[in-house]
Amino acid sequence: MNKEITLGLIDNDPLSLVALKNLISQALPQIKLVWAVSEPLRAQQLALSASSARHPTILLTDMSMPGLDGIDLTKKIRLHDPSMWIIAMTSFPLQQYRDSVAHAGAQALVSKGQPAALLALLSQIVIALGDSSTNAHKTAESVTLESGFLPPHQAFERSAQNSRAQGLETFTEVENRIARLCSEGYSTPEIQKELGVSNGTITTHIKRMCEKVGAKNRVQMVALWVKGQK
Repeated sequence: MNKEITLGLIDNDPLSLVALKNLISQALPQIKLVWAVSEPLRAQQLALSASSARHPTILLTDMSMPGLDGIDLTKKIRLHDPSMWIIAMTSFPLQQYRDSVAHAGAQALVSKGQPAALLALLSQIVIALGDSSTNAHKTAESVTLESGFLPPHQAFERSAQNSRAQGLETFTEVENRIARLCSEGYSTPEIQKELGVSNGTITTHIKRMCEKVGAKNRVQMVALWVKGQK
């Protein structure tokens, strides 16, 4: 059984948007276009939509866009999505964006002046993902990516790790003390007594600390904190 491959397009240049739609629909009719927009914030909303009808298998994004550029858009989507293929496009020299967009979580950066390269990459993805009976991670790894770019699930894991590390760096002195006491087995009442504040204050701190590192609970937050101290 073949898996449906869907596509989302974002480019603030209407002419480029039309050209891309025509290019892909003619060369790769097996890819279904689900949306094409010129506003990056709208693209973010659609890409992260809970609706499967709007959630694309592949996202093509321009790099230079006002308000939210392609790098920031990629970061925001990749942090929440482990499976979407994100391909960045630019009219500028590739080296201008290559390292930044790879680190942001994209799978490739292609030149708008080389449509054949874009189509070749899309064809690889279509072939790799076409069989829904195959493990998604294995099919993703079968696509040839340039050095520095990772398959979606690996890019997602790297983004999550980076986000947690950045979150730990924002811990205040009090929050680090709370994390240390938690790691030593102190209960909330014991931490409250140690710091001379209310139980409610400790609970609020721990909730905020969990949010900073993307932890589901206190135990996971403390484990991430301990790991970050090594």
